[in-house]
Amino acid sequence: MAFIKSELGCLRHLINSTLINFRRYNAQRSLNTVSVESTKTQNVTSQPAILMESKISSLTIDADKEAFIKNIALLQKPRTISYFTGSPFYNDLIIQLDELMEKYNDHPKVIRDKKNTKTTLWKLRQTLEIELDITLKTSEYRKIVDRLNALDLLIPKTAPNIREFLKLFQRDPNAPSAIHNENKDQKTKVINNDNANPGENTAVNGTKKNKLVLDHYGRSFAIGKRKNASAQVSLIKGDGKVLINGKTLANYFSALKDREAVLYPFEVTSCIGDYNVWVIVKGGGPTGQADAIAHGIAKCLMIHNPELKPILRRAKLVARDPRKVERKKPGRAKARKRYTW
Repeated sequence: MAFIKSELGCLRHLINSTLINFRRYNAQRSLNTVSVESTKTQNVTSQPAILMESKISSLTIDADKEAFIKNIALLQKPRTISYFTGSPFYNDLIIQLDELMEKYNDHPKVIRDKKNTKTTLWKLRQTLEIELDITLKTSEYRKIVDRLNALDLLIPKTAPNIREFLKLFQRDPNAPSAIHNENKDQKTKVINNDNANPGENTAVNGTKKNKLVLDHYGRSFAIGKRKNASAQVSLIKGDGKVLINGKTLANYFSALKDREAVLYPFEVTSCIGDYNVWVIVKGGGPTGQADAIAHGIAKCLMIHNPELKPILRRAKLVARDPRKVERKKPGRAKARKRYTW
C-alpha cells in the first residue's frame, strides 16, 4: 500500500513539472513572435519615412521644401470629417444646418398658423441635385427641407444672416424651374377621345394606364382585382346579359352570395338590366373572382357615367379591396394557429 502511494506521488510530480515546462515554452514562443512582428512593422513603417526624408533633402530651395511639406499635410488630413462617408457633400450640408439650428436655438421664433400662413417654397430635389452636383434620395431631401423649415421660423431681425443663407434654397413661385415645368406637363396630359384607339395604353408619370374612354362600339373596358383574382370586364348598353369565361352568371357561380356580389354595382346605381357584361376572370377562388368582377363593373360604369362615382364610392366599389389571406407560417397549422402538441 505504501509502495503504491509513493508511485502515485512520483507520477503527480512528473506531470506537474511537465506542465510547467510546457507553459514556459509557449510563453517564450509568443514573445519571440511578437518581437519578430514588431521588427517587421518597424522596417515597413521606417521605409516610407526614409524615402520622404530623401525626397525633402533632394530639394534645394526652401520654398519648394515648404510647398512639398504642405502638400503632404493636405494629402494626409481630409478637408472635412465627412470625407470617408458615402455622400460627403450631403453630410456636410446636414452638419451645417444642424449647427445653425443649435446656434439659434434660444432665439425667438415666429408662430405660424398652418391654415392661413403661406409656407416658404424650397427648391425641388432635382434642382438641388443639379446645383450641388449630388444625388439625393427622397428621405435625404425631406431631412434638408425639415431643417430649412425650422430655420425659416426665426425672426429676421434677430437672425439677419440666416435670411441670406436661406435665399440660396428658396424657389421663386413665379418662375419655377424647367424640371418642374416638365413634370407638370407630363401630369397634365390631355387624352383626345377622337383619336383614342381601343386597347391602347398611355404613359402617365412613367407608368402605363388604360385609357378610360369608350371605343367606337360604345364599350368600356376595365380591370378589377380582389385577393389573387383578376377580371377583365367589358361593358356595353344592352339587356342585362352577363357572360363570365363563356358561361352565364348562374352556371359560373353556384353560390347565391357570389351572384349577388357581381350584380351589386348595378343594384347600387339602379341600372340592373341596362348593360351587357363580358368578363374574363382568372386566379383566386369564387369569392375573390366575384369581388374582382364587381370592382371591374364599377370602373366601367364610371366610364359610361362619371356622375355615378360618388354612389359607387360610398358603396366601397371604386377602390380595390387590399385585404388578402395571411400566408401560412412554417411550424404552425395556419397563419397564426398553433398545433396543440
